[in-house]
Amino acid sequence: MNSAIFENIATFLRVVEVGGFLAAARELGVAQSTVSRRVSELERRLGTKLIERTTRRLLLTEAGKQHSEAVRLPLQSLIEAEDNIASDSVGMQGNLRVSIPSGFGRKEVLPSLAKFAQQYPMVRLDIDLSDRYVDLLTDECDLAVRSSEPVTSGLEVRPLKGQGELHICATPDFLNENPIHSPQDLVDAKCLVLNTYAPRTLWPVRFEGATHRLTIKPHMLLSSIEAVYDMTLRGMGVALLPGFLVKEDLRNGRLELASPQIRLASIRHFVVWPTHKSTLKRVQTLREHLEADLV
Repeated sequence: MNSAIFENIATFLRVVEVGGFLAAARELGVAQSTVSRRVSELERRLGTKLIERTTRRLLLTEAGKQHSEAVRLPLQSLIEAEDNIASDSVGMQGNLRVSIPSGFGRKEVLPSLAKFAQQYPMVRLDIDLSDRYVDLLTDECDLAVRSSEPVTSGLEVRPLKGQGELHICATPDFLNENPIHSPQDLVDAKCLVLNTYAPRTLWPVRFEGATHRLTIKPHMLLSSIEAVYDMTLRGMGVALLPGFLVKEDLRNGRLELASPQIRLASIRHFVVWPTHKSTLKRVQTLREHLEADLV
């Protein structure tokens, strides 16, 4: 494959991934006309239309869908193979796209990533700090930190050291007006629920020696753990919150446990990465760094 064909395919994939010619041009650092020309050259070479260009949005033809799916992984593998050779010859370099949850990520992972960036200044980190679900196999993400072990095939996973605590808590005023004595009281309570790719409405709790898997009816759905925390402090309801967010609030009385008798299991965090990126040196190095640094 000559360099022009390679460039045209890579440009086409970037247009598909970002959803437009202008956005792809910005990411690639070229003119929009250059992006359009490269895609047109690829279409002429293949003898078929890949993208329907409209004034309002970009639509892939069936051939475009098939071609993007067929070339994505081989192109990634080729780029990563070249990156590995470059890394071996001139040191760690290249891009790393990392997905981390907003609360734990800001508190624990970002400081660790700062150390990594100082140690490897030629690696460009692209950090997605949010509680949304990122599909590592389709979103071109190199590595993620997650609070649950994935079950999807095609992914590798390692547990991080240490365990985190979870607490069901609310403000003292809220609990005075809405006391929680049993798991059923939680089911009937005004619960604030984190909503990422699906609402987290299943709360497994321990009460009087038995495990109860509570299906919560959300009073309010929020897209980040910080938003759940803020609304809890405002007395809007009772929420399941991580210890690193509420430790001080429980100590100073701004928040209280919904019930000392209702307990939650500790949580583990995991480093996750696509199997096909396992040999990519910068992914290996970042994974090892996080495993050693996050305790």
